[in-house]
Amino acid sequence: MCDESTADLRQDLEGGRALEWAELYALDALSDPERTVLEAHVSAAADAQRKAFNDRVSSTRETLARAYVVDDVEPPAALFDRILAQLPASMATPGASDAPRAAAKTSGTTDDLASRRESRQRRSRPMGRWLVAAAAAVVIAVGGVSVVQNLQQTSVEQEVLQAQDLQSGTFTIPAGGTAELRLSRAEDAAVITLKKVPAPPAGKVYQMWRVPTDGSAPVSISTMTGEDVEDSLVTTVEGIGSSMGFAITVEPDGGSEQPTLPLVAEIPFEA
Repeated sequence: MCDESTADLRQDLEGGRALEWAELYALDALSDPERTVLEAHVSAAADAQRKAFNDRVSSTRETLARAYVVDDVEPPAALFDRILAQLPASMATPGASDAPRAAAKTSGTTDDLASRRESRQRRSRPMGRWLVAAAAAVVIAVGGVSVVQNLQQTSVEQEVLQAQDLQSGTFTIPAGGTAELRLSRAEDAAVITLKKVPAPPAGKVYQMWRVPTDGSAPVSISTMTGEDVEDSLVTTVEGIGSSMGFAITVEPDGGSEQPTLPLVAEIPFEA
């Protein structure tokens, strides 16, 4: 019989949502049974999923470490309201998640165990996990990072990293650094992570392009300054179905309408 203290965790693991527990693991906000179950699951996972989980844990710890070394900053007055706005609707009304259980007891047709199961299935996220995540978001915000931006921009990345058809590869950039590609055809999206890439020449920027499979002109994705790539940079791209890969060039400040050869990096979808 499943331990009730790990029921929500096990349900998420079965649904392929282990990555959503990475922040709580990094914050040491899990119970001992939850930590044991999660570590066992991650250890047995495929290499790509295990790496994605460990990368998320490391990123969370690094962000929190940076937050603690900066000068104290007064959080914006509306910060707490902005955090609450990101929480599931079921949390807006206290006791809302208990409604199915109360109805079952009234009707007398569902036993207590079935009621608890129904209540868990109706909740998209446990209350405790969201409160800890919100508290972590406050700490990150005090460190100078936008909470709302972080909460909103991770969805595509999470969908790719949790996809059953996840593909990944790392490419060495001749000028220095690496480009890590993770993509999912099912999600029609990709995540590109640039690490330790040297800054472009003065007055120049890097520009990333999506290369269509039909041979038509490359499509600009974004431009990146030296400051953007100083540490690491994660870019998510949706709508990759008609593409064969990505390319990076050096362009004048502000970017170009067409790529300027030679290419700085080629990131093909198929090795």
